[in-house]
Amino acid sequence: MLPPKLAALYREMEEVRGETVSALSGLTEEEFSRKAGEGWSAAQILHHILMAETGTSKVIRKSIKSSAGTLPPYPADESGIVVRKLPKPVGAYEAPEAIRPVEPPGKSELLRLARETREQTAVSFAMLATVDPRAAHFPNPLFGDLNLYEWPVVSVLMHERDHQGQIRELLANLRI
Repeated sequence: MLPPKLAALYREMEEVRGETVSALSGLTEEEFSRKAGEGWSAAQILHHILMAETGTSKVIRKSIKSSAGTLPPYPADESGIVVRKLPKPVGAYEAPEAIRPVEPPGKSELLRLARETREQTAVSFAMLATVDPRAAHFPNPLFGDLNLYEWPVVSVLMHERDHQGQIRELLANLRI
């Protein structure tokens, strides 16, 4: 069982993922892979979102494992667990090379990967629930030094929510 703040974050991430998958599930394979103009295809957007989430999950696990019992336990008072204000909105940054999708898998494979990625994130959250997430930091290539609570808020939740606007625009252009 996750502490309330982590449980609320995970629920919100699940809601956003449900919205993303719902928006994309009605596309044909051809529509899913088709670009509208200069932007990414739906497949590329989803693949990018999943690469960012996979990286976040790895950061959480690596940071906790490399600290091997030196991190303080998860705090009873969660009020101090917050996300610092970013210098610019999430969408104002360009994706790092490592998570730019080139040739993503097909629709069914990406939807399967979305489920598996979230399952791995759940495992990472279970690990995160054992330590004070403010006590470990890891540099993010775009946002600088983030603690282990900020990583999933910024790189998963805010990031996917931002890309939902891109998905809505793409869907509107595909149906013209």
